[in-house]
Amino acid sequence: MVIERSARQRVSLAAWTGLFVALVVPFLTYLAGQALFGAVQTSARVVSGLVFHWINLAVLVAIVLWWERQSLGSIGVRPVRWWTIPAGLVAGIAITILTGSLVSVLRLSSDATFASFLQSMPFVIRVLLAITAGVFEETLYRGYALERLTTIWGSKWLAAVATVAAFTLAHVPAVGISHLAPVGIASILVTLLYLWRRDLILNMVAHATVDAVGLLLVPIAAQGVR
Repeated sequence: MVIERSARQRVSLAAWTGLFVALVVPFLTYLAGQALFGAVQTSARVVSGLVFHWINLAVLVAIVLWWERQSLGSIGVRPVRWWTIPAGLVAGIAITILTGSLVSVLRLSSDATFASFLQSMPFVIRVLLAITAGVFEETLYRGYALERLTTIWGSKWLAAVATVAAFTLAHVPAVGISHLAPVGIASILVTLLYLWRRDLILNMVAHATVDAVGLLLVPIAAQGVR
């Protein structure tokens, strides 16, 4: 009985630590970047942010595997099938179109200045941004936080609401409060996709596709128009 209680306490502490790493540490690294590089967005700050994100991700995966002693399946990693990548691409395009349509119909505003800054960066950096967004954000918010909060609270929908809110608010430093609505809409859609399929890899591809449209295809299309 004592051993079982100790095991439950260890898992609980590991889960809460993982949630801290998933939901709080990214904001702390943003503050660290601001302290190092100042409030103005620069290429050096963006690259350092990418490095911080991958370190953050590695720490979280280490917690899952070696502290919680769970498989990656516990955070939604499923075997990749022949349709996983194509389905993710289609889902990402659908989410992009639906989000854009809702933003237009509801007359919501997005941060064009920040988007233009990212689109002006070298192509390789933009590719890394899209990939990192898909892998990093989906693992932290959908794969880990949603799954662990579902276990803790016993409700996937309550966990979904919490992670949508956390994901959306995490973008305040980058886009500001006035431009959060489009982020919130996209967050709701990718969360619904995850709840439907419970496939983290599929969600990663979909999320990366959404970002790739804005970071890669839109600048190419703009150059073509010129």
